[in-house]
This record gives sequence, C-alpha cells and structure tokens, in this order.
Amino acid sequence: MKFKAVVFDFGNVIINIDIPRTYQAFAELTSKPVKSIEKLITDNQLFKRYETGKFTDDEFREIVRQTLGFPLSDREIDDAWNALLLNIPHERIELIGEIRKKYPIYLLSNTNNIHIEKSNQYIKKEFNKTLEGLFDKLYLSYEMGLWKPDKAIYKAVFDDLNLQPNEILFLDDNKSNIESAKEMGIQTILVEPPTSIIEYFAEIKW
Repeated sequence: MKFKAVVFDFGNVIINIDIPRTYQAFAELTSKPVKSIEKLITDNQLFKRYETGKFTDDEFREIVRQTLGFPLSDREIDDAWNALLLNIPHERIELIGEIRKKYPIYLLSNTNNIHIEKSNQYIKKEFNKTLEGLFDKLYLSYEMGLWKPDKAIYKAVFDDLNLQPNEILFLDDNKSNIESAKEMGIQTILVEPPTSIIEYFAEIKW
C-alpha cells in the first residue's frame, strides 16, 4: 500500500468502546428496561443529531431528559453518556507515534463534545497528552456538521488536506463508513475487534 497520510477513526480503532454500556447506565438511572432506553435513543437519533452539531451540550442534556422522561442531573447524563468509553491500550498510542514519524496522521470521528472532553481527561491522565497533541489535525463530526458515512465528510477531509483520495489510508470499524470511503477512492482498512491496528499495521509495509 502506498499512501501519503493516515486517517483514523476513534471508537474501537484508537479507544475501545461498548455502546450498550450507555444504554445500561441510563436504564439503571431511570429504572426503565435497557431495550426501551436503546429504542428511545435510536428512534430519536440522539447520537446523529448531537454528533452533527444540531444542539449544544446543555440542549443535548435537556433533550435526553425529555426523551427518557426522567429528571436526570447534568452529571448523571454525562456519566451515563460516557459509560461507553473504555480504555486506550498503550501500544496503540506508541504505534500512532511511530506512524507519525513517517506520515501525517489525522482523526476523523463521529463524536460529540462530551465524549471528547472525557477522552481528553483520560488521555491526559494516562499519557500526559491530548488528542490535539497525538494527531496533526482532528476532524470531528460535531464541529464539521457532517457525518460518516455521508461522502461529504470524506470530501471535506481530502480537500482540506489537499490530497487525492487514493493518497489516504483510512481505518474505521464501521463497514458502512469503510464502503463509502472506498467508493470515494480512499484506501481503507476495516478494523474488526478484537483485531487491532497493531495487527493490521504489522501486515502492511509503511
């Protein structure tokens, strides 16, 4: 594979995540069934709406209260929302540091401010770094107003980088995101946990 830049997704590529943990956390707070919580969040497209910048953090928290029909505090909402965030293995941070010595590296994530703030707290504590310090640039859906797998978000990235699509290597754990990027001409790797970026990069010449 020949490429000039590497673009990483965040969840399950850099940081391990488990989305059902958030549904479980809200279920425990509200005494509602987990399946009901998942349906309410999914039907109301809370992830997509919040992660495309449709509302502020405070507006999001109020929408959560309305959606779940329960008077949760800001702290309870943030803690439950962040419950899906797990850990980042040290060897992944070491690997992206090594890759960065040869190629510019970027983060492209469907995400939101509450998750990014919590992730940065974790990264500061564990690695004494920030996401901004780990990557050459962050492309975050809620700041861009765009969303994977819509092709517009990929075009925005390679236009900003002034690169051709085939000059980018993109790693994501979502098959739809990978297929959409591939249709744009981007080189892709579908990350399928428990296989990690460590194993994938061991298979390519970089």
